[in-house]
Amino acid sequence: MTALRYSFSQIEAFATIAETGSVSKAALLLGKDRTTVRDLLDYLEDALGYTLFLREGRRLLLTEKGQQLHRQAHLFLRQAQAFESYARALPAAVKQELVLVYDPFVPHAFLHAVIEYMAEKNIRFNAWSGTRDEAEAALKSGTAHVAICQAQHRTLGNEMEWQALGTIELNFFAARTLFRDQPRPVTLLNLSLIPQLVMHPHHDEQISRRLQISGKSLFVNDRAILQHLLESSAGWGFLPMHFQAQQWRNVQLLPTEVGNQGLNVTLVTLWNPGGNKHAIAEAFIASLPELWSRIYSSSRSLAAR
Repeated sequence: MTALRYSFSQIEAFATIAETGSVSKAALLLGKDRTTVRDLLDYLEDALGYTLFLREGRRLLLTEKGQQLHRQAHLFLRQAQAFESYARALPAAVKQELVLVYDPFVPHAFLHAVIEYMAEKNIRFNAWSGTRDEAEAALKSGTAHVAICQAQHRTLGNEMEWQALGTIELNFFAARTLFRDQPRPVTLLNLSLIPQLVMHPHHDEQISRRLQISGKSLFVNDRAILQHLLESSAGWGFLPMHFQAQQWRNVQLLPTEVGNQGLNVTLVTLWNPGGNKHAIAEAFIASLPELWSRIYSSSRSLAAR
């Protein structure tokens, strides 16, 4: 990169003199003495090899070349001001950030409310879906601030803090043709013989044990792909009611011998008390119950959704 022949101070002095028509007025605006501003202009003209102003009485007027150069100087200074504003805001912008890890069963409507909350607060928001193990690892490493996961009903000790968020109702879904020849309600034995579509990998053991019934499973963590597999009779699913899978093509609620009472999971908010929890994360965690109840008439059930 070629070194600049002209300093920022020289260009600034030139542009200010052009706008005020006076070295004295320019010096006053710049907070410099008159001699300094005059010298800056002289050095710039010497480096350029031509004059930029003509004196007409007490006023300095731009030469033809000076007029052309002034437009460029004006643009340059605007860019410099934009650079300064960005540089000053950068430390605050870095702090105004929050990273969330969430379980695949977290309702999209709730995540949309979270996104709107972040936009209102002018907070940069990053979110990604992951397992409970991935979420806890991200919290411990400091790469995430908050996680929303399924409760595992185990002691966390001093490693994590948590608070209950809400309950998600689950039910059985399948293509209308998948269990067409089976009597109703479908038995657990018949369910175990058909592949189950699951959104939690096998290494998320505690969640898999609660949600997995079939000995055969197909793991898919993308809801659109899950929908297509379910519609195509690739398997059945034990899924949240808020997915509204019964509205998908060729998909129905599947009556089973276990019924549908008490089939739910609890979501909890997790954070690392010794990690990088800052004021933004604290305010966000405190706002989550209200955001949940604002979207749903009850924070304990999503059955109506």
